Amino acid sequence: MKRKLLSLLLCAVLALGVLPAPAFAGYENFTEQQPYTGLFADVPPDAWYAENVELAYEYGLINGVSQTSFAPDNSLTMAEAVKLAACLHSIYQNGATDFAASSPWYTVYAAYALENGILSAPLESYEAAATRGAFADVLAKAFPEEALEQVNSVEDGAIPDVPEGAYYADAAYLLYRAGVLTGSDASGRLLPDSTIKRSEAAAIVTRMVEPALRQTVTLEVRETLTADEAITYCMPAVFKLYSYDAKGSLLGMGSGVLIGPDGDAVTCGHVVNGVYRLVAELTDGTRHEVSIYDLNADMDIAHIQLEGSGLPYLQTAETVQAGDTVYALGYPGGGRAKLTQGTVIDPYNTDYTTPMIESSASVISGNSGGALVDSAGRLVGITVSSQSGGKPSFSVPITALKELDGSEAVSVAAYTDAHRPAASRCYAGLYPVPDFGKVTGVPLFAWSRDRNPSFGGSYFYYKMSDMPDEQQKLLQYYAALNENTFYLFSGDAFTSSAGYLYSVQLYQTTYQGYDVLAVVVTGLHSNLIGGLPQTAGFFCRHLRRMWADMNFLRQYCIISQKGK
Repeated sequence: MKRKLLSLLLCAVLALGVLPAPAFAGYENFTEQQPYTGLFADVPPDAWYAENVELAYEYGLINGVSQTSFAPDNSLTMAEAVKLAACLHSIYQNGATDFAASSPWYTVYAAYALENGILSAPLESYEAAATRGAFADVLAKAFPEEALEQVNSVEDGAIPDVPEGAYYADAAYLLYRAGVLTGSDASGRLLPDSTIKRSEAAAIVTRMVEPALRQTVTLEVRETLTADEAITYCMPAVFKLYSYDAKGSLLGMGSGVLIGPDGDAVTCGHVVNGVYRLVAELTDGTRHEVSIYDLNADMDIAHIQLEGSGLPYLQTAETVQAGDTVYALGYPGGGRAKLTQGTVIDPYNTDYTTPMIESSASVISGNSGGALVDSAGRLVGITVSSQSGGKPSFSVPITALKELDGSEAVSVAAYTDAHRPAASRCYAGLYPVPDFGKVTGVPLFAWSRDRNPSFGGSYFYYKMSDMPDEQQKLLQYYAALNENTFYLFSGDAFTSSAGYLYSVQLYQTTYQGYDVLAVVVTGLHSNLIGGLPQTAGFFCRHLRRMWADMNFLRQYCIISQKGK
């Protein structure tokens, strides 16, 4: 069956029109039990949930955590969710609640829920935080299905993050179609794995008992996303990523992508390698501190974690084919969010240290770590590099994330301190520039120092005759440069993503009558902010032919942008 993707045609949220109430006798049992006089200081009158909290309190369904506090942002527990469902069921069916005290306090509600089909089996933990999926599952069983009359058109498969066969799927579709749920964003996502807040629970419960509060929404499936739909659907999950050094100075700006509602995210390695703090800024303007699980410099991918929950995220897809439409999303130049469209040129380009997705979607500085999505809006890759001019571009397949550790996230500073480059593999006095000889095993032939203030530097010479496998040696050194935070952001010089004020260049020349490879390390007066690595010419499968064709043997730079 053809895969389809989700497109929201119309979504009326809290402030929009309401629906006529169906006539079911059970609703008449919900009456005011206690007056609400604005006693909760943490519920502003203009909050989107204020009316729901007031009504839930008056009906005696949800009280405050104290006489003056409702704690709207606190998470609901499964015990509280079961109690709510049991009370709703009892009032609807019997006109009242009559639950005796028990120990633990939720035992009597759990027993009622099991007896009346709200729960099919005892929960493993009643004290765990309730997820949105689990909350929908128990709430939907509090009323008979006929009391949750369908008023909305929501096609099967149209809720983006509710997979077919999920235990909460039937409940979610029932509540969407009844207008009790409308989704958390413009695409109608449920965010089933994120926890539910007390404010959200109040809104859902009051829509259950007051059909006039139910909302209108239409969700249908379509085969492809247009560019406009892709940016609407995908961009909320793509964030701007700021990196800082140990002194708190801004180092650079890139992009990142959320792949889970509780902050699970991914970016490229050169955005985070060697930095001491990361801050993510979402499209809604909110900022989130970032921690890190792991990064792989060779693959140029990093697994990171944003603080927060209930965040927008993208689903992933593991395969893409040549000719497929793709969209690249990020923050080029550190500015506004932008989408570019292209097609897949090569889904498995092996010119590099790790296979890359090559596409015609343009990416430039600031796009690093952004999303490459397919026409269904699924994340297939992380944008990493491009040729001069922005295309073709290259993205690490999202499948590379499987190679990274995701067991424990630590602070960025702690990760950087624990993964500092080994000084023993660096040139003396030029830390952390990797020593070509120590990395590759090629003996140092000679070295010199130029003290010219405009272009002074250290020159390290290695005989080409000692490198019969020069391509492999260059690949080794390129990987070491990346590992030590040096990337080819522009031109022909490697500079550091972590703010080390060195520039590294490689070129082939003659020295004392020998053909040599020169590694030149010069100082920088300041570090450039941001940047997207350019592709390196020596990675080409036909390197030797390129050198001959382009007369590289005595040219300035072995490292060049592909196609220049």
